[in-house]
Amino acid sequence: MKTNTSAAIHGRLTLGLLIILMVIMTTNAEAAPNPRGVDSIEANSWVLSDTEGTFIVDVRTRAEYEFVGHPDTPNGVANIPYMFYEGWTPNTNFVTDVEAQFKKTDRLIIMCRSGQRAHHAARTLMQAGFTDIYYMTDSFEGPKDKDGYRTVSGWKVRKLPYTYKLEEDLIYK
Repeated sequence: MKTNTSAAIHGRLTLGLLIILMVIMTTNAEAAPNPRGVDSIEANSWVLSDTEGTFIVDVRTRAEYEFVGHPDTPNGVANIPYMFYEGWTPNTNFVTDVEAQFKKTDRLIIMCRSGQRAHHAARTLMQAGFTDIYYMTDSFEGPKDKDGYRTVSGWKVRKLPYTYKLEEDLIYK
């Protein structure tokens, strides 16, 4: 009988701790800063008007950067993956990698394929103390059309300058 009572108490404590943990996680997620979104046309305009302090950071995988192409801007577009393809595992060095190339006060526009990873990566950088962070809402390929193809918007669809050229100081190692 003691064993059943102990198991019941243990079960209630475990459930209570899980509820507390969920409340804490939900509260922190709601309190996390939300980056402002800009579309690819505005992002391109910003970079062209301030090549010394405005940068696009491509958080796609290296394969996406290399084989799908990436923006071709006067100040270059660094590839710093937010996640790695095999298993979509997070890049645990993401913030450190960004800090190694940019100042926390630089205007950074985070870009991925369609905007999802960019939004999450931008939030991560804001939480790490970067102060002028945006994410590209339509990113490189944009959202899918009604048939499932990426033909709606995005850097590439809008025919903004892009390249497949790989520069050693910009590709992820």
